[in-house]
Amino acid sequence: MHHVTIIARMVPLLLAGLAPPLAAGCQGAEAADDDDGAATDADTDADSDADSDADADTDTDSDTDTGQDPAVIPMDCTNCSGVGSTLEEMVCAFDLCDENAVVEQSYVTPCNFSGCTLEDTYEAVERFGLATNGLEAKLNGSYALVASGPATGTEHTTACDGSCMLTDPWSSETYKTYDVVEWRLILTAPEAALGFRFKYVFFSEEYDDFISTSYNDKFYVFLEAGSTGGGNPTVINFTDCREPETYFDFVCEAGNDACEEGQKYCYIAINSAFSDCCWYESCPNGYSSDVGTSIAGTGYECAASSDMDGPMSGSSTGWLQTSWPIDGGETFAVTFHIHDTSDGVYDSEVILDAFEFLKDPDQGTVPVE
Repeated sequence: MHHVTIIARMVPLLLAGLAPPLAAGCQGAEAADDDDGAATDADTDADSDADSDADADTDTDSDTDTGQDPAVIPMDCTNCSGVGSTLEEMVCAFDLCDENAVVEQSYVTPCNFSGCTLEDTYEAVERFGLATNGLEAKLNGSYALVASGPATGTEHTTACDGSCMLTDPWSSETYKTYDVVEWRLILTAPEAALGFRFKYVFFSEEYDDFISTSYNDKFYVFLEAGSTGGGNPTVINFTDCREPETYFDFVCEAGNDACEEGQKYCYIAINSAFSDCCWYESCPNGYSSDVGTSIAGTGYECAASSDMDGPMSGSSTGWLQTSWPIDGGETFAVTFHIHDTSDGVYDSEVILDAFEFLKDPDQGTVPVE
């Protein structure tokens, strides 16, 4: 078992001179080898949507059949422990079980946490919340949690105070960030791989009270690969916006194959179009009040009223999948970044599951069951 270093220190988020959808993460962290990998997926997903369009995609992947997806390059997770509080167990829970796949990993923050420790913000678990909710693991029986506060339990309000006061350079606004954490993986793709994908759920207590406001917690996935943007950090997870005329993060430029030129897009946050509306007074703008994914027992459930001293409202995106192309044999970095925006009071969190290398990848972010 290889040693993994956790580092908490001030590091800048800003990488000057780049424009969305490029992005930068915390840099300068020491890292160590890890010997984990991923197993075969039963996924029969045939989605070919390459523009991240929230309205056109009809992906109904449920990962419940027993046949192996021919697009997936199998990895054996038989001897990989996917439950616990170490980064090695986190990698296993994320289904990266091949000792040749993970070159290095690190978990960092530019903040000074009080009220909790950096180690409290991640965990590898079999399930988040109640056993009857919609958060069953998609692959191999466990997944990784990364949060801007405590990763487990149901208390997600003021439990941690990670003061950063750094500006988010990838937001269309100049709001400050708090409780920033980043999990960075340096990976080497199999020679036969032409892409990768992973599944996740984003949660936030900012739903639905702070839609299109300055309190817009973000979950970014930064890719650093020679085959994408010449190795410059690139945000690869974004969707249509929930209310694009009120809030958007960037307009797709010509030559970007992952989106439709001229359309407005949002990074994964409460403003994402795939978010489940969870408003106690009924959902505005024609949004359905039917929550697509039960998140019971997580502490991010809908509130019954606007009483800020009572249960805080919350919701999630439901299960999403992001796919992206790479070159066979390429070594690249993927960083999973989450932060609170404008204050550190109400937390956000993400489930990370089912990382797989693919022979025939799609490109973009789509909902899955």
